[in-house]
Amino acid sequence: MPDSVYTRPPKGAARRVRTGSRTTVACVSCKERKLRCDDQVPACTNCQRNTLACLVEDPATKRLQPRNYIALLEHRVELLEGAVRRLQPGRARPRAGVADDDNQLSDLCSIMGVLSLNAAGAEPRFLGSSSAFAFTRFISPSIRQLIPSVSPDLTGNRETAAPEPCLLPEYTIAVKLSSAYFQNIHPQYPFLDEPTFRVWEAALKDPLTAMSIYYKPGPLFFLNIVYAIGALLLPSPGCSPEQLYASALLYIDDILCHDNMESIQVLLCCAAYSLRSSQGTSHWKLAGQALRQCVNLGYHRSSKHLKTNIPQNEQELQKRVFWSAYQMECAAAVMLGRPLSLRFEDIDAEFPKDDEESQWAPESPSASLPQPTMMTYAIHAFRIRSLQGCTQTQIYSDTTLQDPQTREAQMNQLSNMLEDWKLSLPPPRTPPETGALSFFTTPDWYQAAYNHAILHLYRVQLTNKSQPATDAVIMKCLHAAKDVCHSFRRQFVGGPTTYTWSALHELFIAGLTYLYCLWTSPVARAESRLDQVSNACTDCTMVLVVFAERWRDAAPYRDIFQELASRTITMIAEAPDGLVDGVMEATENTQDLNQWMADIADMGVSLGADQLLTGLMDGLPGQGLE
Repeated sequence: MPDSVYTRPPKGAARRVRTGSRTTVACVSCKERKLRCDDQVPACTNCQRNTLACLVEDPATKRLQPRNYIALLEHRVELLEGAVRRLQPGRARPRAGVADDDNQLSDLCSIMGVLSLNAAGAEPRFLGSSSAFAFTRFISPSIRQLIPSVSPDLTGNRETAAPEPCLLPEYTIAVKLSSAYFQNIHPQYPFLDEPTFRVWEAALKDPLTAMSIYYKPGPLFFLNIVYAIGALLLPSPGCSPEQLYASALLYIDDILCHDNMESIQVLLCCAAYSLRSSQGTSHWKLAGQALRQCVNLGYHRSSKHLKTNIPQNEQELQKRVFWSAYQMECAAAVMLGRPLSLRFEDIDAEFPKDDEESQWAPESPSASLPQPTMMTYAIHAFRIRSLQGCTQTQIYSDTTLQDPQTREAQMNQLSNMLEDWKLSLPPPRTPPETGALSFFTTPDWYQAAYNHAILHLYRVQLTNKSQPATDAVIMKCLHAAKDVCHSFRRQFVGGPTTYTWSALHELFIAGLTYLYCLWTSPVARAESRLDQVSNACTDCTMVLVVFAERWRDAAPYRDIFQELASRTITMIAEAPDGLVDGVMEATENTQDLNQWMADIADMGVSLGADQLLTGLMDGLPGQGLE
């Protein structure tokens, strides 16, 4: 039949590309090995048997890609569009106001609660403060910041643009960001498994392979959040930390609905980001939530009491997760003057082994290590936070303790434990390759932590008017506070060290304590030269100025200290022999001081700072400020 005659097209004419099932081609691996490919999706039998990435060559672009590349892209776009619609409802419809935002967030909280109850393998327990339902309410302010305010101007543009989720950075930039994190944050809070993270990161070398292998919420969240924190550390990161943080939040729902260690790591990552960013949920809430989840899973108990077949490396990671959560929550509670979620007396979990991740094995003895490891320094940080936790519980939170002798005995015991901790410090560490981008990796951190613990221990005596502190205690606090001012100036002015909210608070407390000792103690004034006072006040002021340039909310701290320091220097200059009437007279800036105090009170200033400020302005000998 004429219709069945095949005629070859003229040379150079366009040829029709087959689109039927016969166009399937063998994968690259089968071609190279000259094997018969069965064209199975997403991977052929040969590639599955040999654990290889099954890639085919696109005839148009000559690029290698998974056989189900289009389906993967479509599913990925659908997921991201749904996540963006949940986090940014204003794009789908006009916003009626803040009430609509609250309704959307409440709906999200309800969905999270249902997910918690229906998560595979999870029982509906602890649906109070340690559930994903409660955490979603904690993180709601952070999500609200990501919802753009649709207030169009005459040109139709928004007044403010919220951070948009972004793609993962290219591999070279990603390695710089992750190196900044693991060399500066990980040594203090080692709650992530770096080898596992590096496996995920290595997939970024080939995005097509990464899409076919690591299409999971967990790796995508941790990649984005680690890069976001790294971008906060580096001076010129090459990408936006806010956008990377927004990208990480796209995957958070799928992780928090499970009751496992990964959900705790998510909370700690968000807390680490919040500690260095002007955005995000309170790191005290996040760290406390993570710690309660650790208790829920039994991480606060000794592994000797728990009969489990968990591998050694996972047991060590559980210890790191728990002590990182405890350290972070303890530091935040001390900073804000709040009780701890978990008393140290309720903990019998061991510290992690003093070795690196690569040495995790049942036989690896820590005593045989010739040099201090990263965990050597982390364990010392865990220890001093534990001492601060004991101080917070025994000295500040125990309202039933009235016997002065018992309190003094407790303080002496804690003081001796602090001295033992200081004597057991390891040698100074080698600076990281990125430079000391966090205060913890600097040589000054341990001395500053010791000084802060001393101030925390004795501040209750400084502000006790019924039983004034001895001259020895006052001088000890004076020297500790002055050392903090000097060490912060060395590390935070002109260097690469990044700022944290806890560093701001510790410096402010130290500066106020220094001024308080000078105003209340003739001995402190007599032993302090004018140039020494001026240098200490200048160092503290300089760092607070730097903090205020980065964070607008830090401005009241700067303004209060500048005003009080100016009056203190004037007082020392006019009374070189230390004989003054102790009166801080009112000036034209008195009303400003009152407003600045109200501002920092609104931000949750701790009880210690509040008492010091009250003492400086109202409680000094003689008539206080009018």
